[in-house]
Amino acid sequence: MEVLSYILSGAGLVCMILASLVKGEHIKRILVLVSCGNFLTATSYLLDSGINGAASCYLGSVQTIINYFFDSKNKPIPYWLNIIYALSFVAVNIIVAGGISPLGLLAIVASLIFVLCIGQKNGKMYRFWTIVNMLLWCTYDVLSGSYGPLCLHIVLLTFTVIGMIVHDFKNKKEE
Repeated sequence: MEVLSYILSGAGLVCMILASLVKGEHIKRILVLVSCGNFLTATSYLLDSGINGAASCYLGSVQTIINYFFDSKNKPIPYWLNIIYALSFVAVNIIVAGGISPLGLLAIVASLIFVLCIGQKNGKMYRFWTIVNMLLWCTYDVLSGSYGPLCLHIVLLTFTVIGMIVHDFKNKKEE
């Protein structure tokens, strides 16, 4: 099972790396890749017994698909939908953990940051919130012993920083 966890994390990693490197305003491409990456990562968490991580990532995959449909119709994400996302993440993590635990709280905070991350309108802000999100998930991974997803999150953090340097800081210098 451990090998399968690493394979799924690797596949999720490819999706997430591509999402972090998408240039400019192509948020639709980012959303598709993030949804696939979250689904694969969630399944990897299940194999590593990171149940809060799995619940958060499956829910994140669904949220990303919903946001994609709004974006494809050029409609903003309604404020009330973001509230539903946030409440869903809190409820799912409490239910899955059987209450509130320190590890569950960390997953909740990382999930709420994901709501901010995926709701962005451009790649620059997506990358910023992804960095914050990855730092939180790396901490969760270490504490939960979910090493397949930890490898994914460390590499994704690195590629997101590279994407930020290449697309956000480099472009600012050129302007």
